[in-house]
Amino acid sequence: MWLVTLFVENTEVSVTLKVNFCLEANNIYNVQNFRAKANGQTDSSNASLSAWGAACDSTSVATIYMPCGSYLIRNAYFDGQTCKSKDITIQIDGILLDPSDYNVIGNAESWIKFEKVTGVSIYDGTFYGQGAGLWACKTSGKNCPKGTTVC
Repeated sequence: MWLVTLFVENTEVSVTLKVNFCLEANNIYNVQNFRAKANGQTDSSNASLSAWGAACDSTSVATIYMPCGSYLIRNAYFDGQTCKSKDITIQIDGILLDPSDYNVIGNAESWIKFEKVTGVSIYDGTFYGQGAGLWACKTSGKNCPKGTTVC
């Protein structure tokens, strides 16, 4: 934390700045640099997995960064078995969206899955499953897919 003192027309103003030093020291992998689109319509699954792969290949602390916006994720399996980095932060400043059509991945085992990961932390963000259509199907008594999970 830094204390900065400014003088404006003979008036002293003190401002305290908090700086996130951990982001400065990390290898930062912005999903948009891997072609993720924050428009809520373009599938950003592969871009997210590519950022994961780059972070896993790092031999030091790594951060996967998802800036503000809505990211459509159809299915994503984050496998940590071969990760070199044992300290990965996923900073989500946006929203992860499941496809609104539940038939797209409704019978998949999971929507987003982390397996065999060590030292992974997820901060902030919203995981929005858009489940209203699936729940309406289930309450109607129709033959519906089971739905997916985040695990």
